[in-house]
Amino acid sequence: MYSLSFVAALFTLTAAPSVALAQVPPDIAEGIRKISPVVDGPGTRLYAPLFASQKEPYPDVTVVRDIAYGADPLQKLDLFTATPPPGAAKPVVVYLHSGGFERGDKHAAGSPFYDNIMLWLTRRDMIGVNVNYRLAPKHVWPAAHEDLAAVVRWIQANIAQYGGDPDHLVLWGHSAGADLIAGYVGHSQFHGPKGHGVKAAIMLSGYYEKGMPAYFGTDPAERERRLSTEGLKKATIPLFVARTEFDTPTAVEQGDALKKGLCDAGRCPTYVVFKEHSHLSQAFSVGTTDTSVSGPILEFLRKVE
Repeated sequence: MYSLSFVAALFTLTAAPSVALAQVPPDIAEGIRKISPVVDGPGTRLYAPLFASQKEPYPDVTVVRDIAYGADPLQKLDLFTATPPPGAAKPVVVYLHSGGFERGDKHAAGSPFYDNIMLWLTRRDMIGVNVNYRLAPKHVWPAAHEDLAAVVRWIQANIAQYGGDPDHLVLWGHSAGADLIAGYVGHSQFHGPKGHGVKAAIMLSGYYEKGMPAYFGTDPAERERRLSTEGLKKATIPLFVARTEFDTPTAVEQGDALKKGLCDAGRCPTYVVFKEHSHLSQAFSVGTTDTSVSGPILEFLRKVE
């Protein structure tokens, strides 16, 4: 259990991160301002040239692609570990991609994303798990949430053989991935006999109470039961919640509202607004010399026990 003083210390990241951060390169910042707040995947890949030398096979990293954690073709995960095999069991971080519950992928061939996040984790003595999950409209609530529960169970049963600590699991999600984490943590129906099995959660630019109708449905009563804020108010794990300066209007509104709702309930999260970033650029920047996003996240991860 985290003390109130420790939670308060984490919360100070909202105003003034204690790590020295390299900021968004000026040319990229200019490009982000021109695009935002539109979610433009191809246009926002301004960080891609910074990964030009990042080619598989990655030096000193073992990658196992498309491990099945269920029977559906989308129920696959990629596992990244540092080589040689680690000694002491390492923390495990699961990443869940964006895409409005209707699209998105853990890794597109020929793209550095989101291997960039996995490599960043392995270089900091953690194990990265990059997850695909079932998508709408074919698969609606609660399919993706059940998939995350299945991933947690897979990690608990299997990660030790890869050098990971099954009892030190952090979830990290962006946009729909953040919504997915919020719903998983906030709804006990998805938890196993030992609870949700998570040490902490990182949620970037989620839509939370504005869940996508294609996945969450349109019936008001059903949607109310499926959203996550009320459940998150009962969570006792550390939460890192963020949005960006040039985010979508919904992500800005929902990020600020989630922070207020949690603080009003006495569960203030670490809350950060990433300056000069857009909805997508925050994830694309991880692993570059721009540490405006990765720096606060790393500080949070290092304080998770």
